[in-house]
Amino acid sequence: MNKFFNPKKIELEEKEELKPSAIWQSKYVVSHFQKISNLSEDLNRLPTAEEFFFLQSDTAFNAFTFIPLIAKSQSVKELYACTYSISRRVIDALIEMHDKGIIEKVTLLISDSMIKRNPVTIDNLMAMSSTRPNFQVLYAWSHAKVCLMKTNDAHFVIEGSGNWAENAHYEQYILANSKGLYDFRLQLFTTINLKKY
Repeated sequence: MNKFFNPKKIELEEKEELKPSAIWQSKYVVSHFQKISNLSEDLNRLPTAEEFFFLQSDTAFNAFTFIPLIAKSQSVKELYACTYSISRRVIDALIEMHDKGIIEKVTLLISDSMIKRNPVTIDNLMAMSSTRPNFQVLYAWSHAKVCLMKTNDAHFVIEGSGNWAENAHYEQYILANSKGLYDFRLQLFTTINLKKY
C-alpha cells in the first residue's frame, strides 16, 4: 500500500465535503414559506436582517397592504414603489401617510401605459404629488412590481405578482430585509429609461 495514499482519509474528506456549510445552513434557516389570508393576522413578525419570507396569498388583498403593516412598527425614511397599476384609494393612502410624516420620501414608478388606461387616477396623482417636494412620480414601460422601504434599522423589499390595485385571489410575494437586494432593486429607479410628465 502506498504510504501517500490513504483511502479511509479520502472517504472521510469526501463525507466532509457533502456536509452543508455553515453559510448554506444559515441561508436555509432564514427562508420561510407561508400562505396568507389576512396579512396583519398571519404575518406574526417582520423579517430580520438578511431574512426572506416567501408568501402566497389565498384571498385577494392589495399589495399596498404591506406598507402600513411595516410603517406601523417602523418609521419609513424612503419608499420606492414600482407597479403596473395603482388605484386612487392607494394614492390617497400614500399621500396621507406622507403628509402625517409616517413616510418621509416617496418615489413611485408607474407603467406609462396607465396614463391611457386610467387618466383620471393619473391626473389625481400628478395633482397631489406636484405640491409635495418629497413625493416623486416617474413613468417607464414597465411591468415590475417591487416596493423598497428604508427605515432606521432595515431595508425591506416586497416583490411579487400583486399590483397596487385590485388583485387576483392567488398572488405570490417575497418579503425580505436585505440591504444587498434593496440596493440591487433600487437600480429600477435609477438606471432604466425613466420619464416625467
